[in-house]
Amino acid sequence: MLNYNFYDSQNQTSDKLLVLLHGFISDATSFRSHIDQLTKAAAVVTIELPGHGQDQSDRTKQWDFDFICDALDEVLVQFKDNQIYLHGYSMGGRAALYYALNGQVALSGLILESASPGISDEAAKLERQQVDEARAKVLEIAGIEVFVNDWEKLPLFASQAEMMTKAQRQQHRAMRLAQDPIGLAKALRDYGTGHMPNLWPELTKLQVPVCMIVGEYDEKFVELAQKMDQYIPNSEVYVVTGAGHTVHVEEASQFDILLLGFLNKEEQND
Repeated sequence: MLNYNFYDSQNQTSDKLLVLLHGFISDATSFRSHIDQLTKAAAVVTIELPGHGQDQSDRTKQWDFDFICDALDEVLVQFKDNQIYLHGYSMGGRAALYYALNGQVALSGLILESASPGISDEAAKLERQQVDEARAKVLEIAGIEVFVNDWEKLPLFASQAEMMTKAQRQQHRAMRLAQDPIGLAKALRDYGTGHMPNLWPELTKLQVPVCMIVGEYDEKFVELAQKMDQYIPNSEVYVVTGAGHTVHVEEASQFDILLLGFLNKEEQND
């Protein structure tokens, strides 16, 4: 079973459960500072994806999206009597979207932060698989510190230098350096962006309300969210001012406000 942490709701009358999935080269601790705020409206579960944090997933198996979906089922079935709202950031967002379309436990809402439904163009998909493979080799050969140094220089995370305090950047870097490079390499090869099924044709099938959160500086994902919004039957897009790809880190208070607003809005619609 995937490693997870449960935090009880401060609202004893609520049966809502908010499930948080982290991104690549991260773990459940990335949401630690949000727990006090989010538990005002719901119980919270943070789950660590294969190859990350304290995960102990069988490394002899392929961690494809069906594997992850089944692993999430194992955790979420314990909470099937709750109203479950599934959130995923980046890599976690791709897993959350796949689960919303294929999982066995019913969801009451889906929150996608800086996420995509996969690559539709086959040539682009193959190119991304090659990028994932190259990054996996760096992890295996050069080790975690070299990889993190390169990762932090990606344009995707440029806004973090301005939007995060020095202490926040040091904390985030420490979390990245604590990851297992072999587990990360397998994650890239098994369920990196290049290996995600193309879910664009499936978006119209989503039966739950969907909240999409993106940072204004993350232009690629702003465009993706706006395009996804055209296909998802019941969705809304929030572009957060002053944030890039990692909204929950760069604009933490706004992130909490958006999640609490989504949970409360769905309660009013019940």
